[in-house]
Amino acid sequence: MARRYPLSKKEKKKLINSLRSLYPGISIDKDSFIEYFEEKDVGKIIVVDGIPAFILIDDKIIPHLKYLLRHGYEWLPYVVVDMGAVKPLLNGADVMVPGIRRVVGEFGPGDVVVVVDEKYEKPFVVGTALMSSSEIREASRGKAIRNIHRAGDKYWRML
Repeated sequence: MARRYPLSKKEKKKLINSLRSLYPGISIDKDSFIEYFEEKDVGKIIVVDGIPAFILIDDKIIPHLKYLLRHGYEWLPYVVVDMGAVKPLLNGADVMVPGIRRVVGEFGPGDVVVVVDEKYEKPFVVGTALMSSSEIREASRGKAIRNIHRAGDKYWRML
């Protein structure tokens, strides 16, 4: 069963401050309408002005792809992958080093990283880094990013 409820002013202020500390380039202000959407077996999503914006997974706040598609992803580190990697990633595979064409921004293991395709440069996967950005640039093989949220998954279908 799904549940949707708005945040109080105090909760909203606290959430915006924590989001700004996690993601300094974010453009959410105090006038935004923020609510939680919760589904029992799937999880909790933070909805900003009617758009799914962040997913709460294991006490980590992960940007939602629908928000990134609407508001841009340049405020986050990202990797560009070749078109051959798109289908396996959409099926849930982790990002492998040989499929990465370019690394933009600096990040370390555990940091949130967006994955975009090289043809359209649209985000379609959000994951956590298994290697630092400098390690990925130097490596020739191995898993680079763990796939957490992708277009078409359970979080995408929730709203």
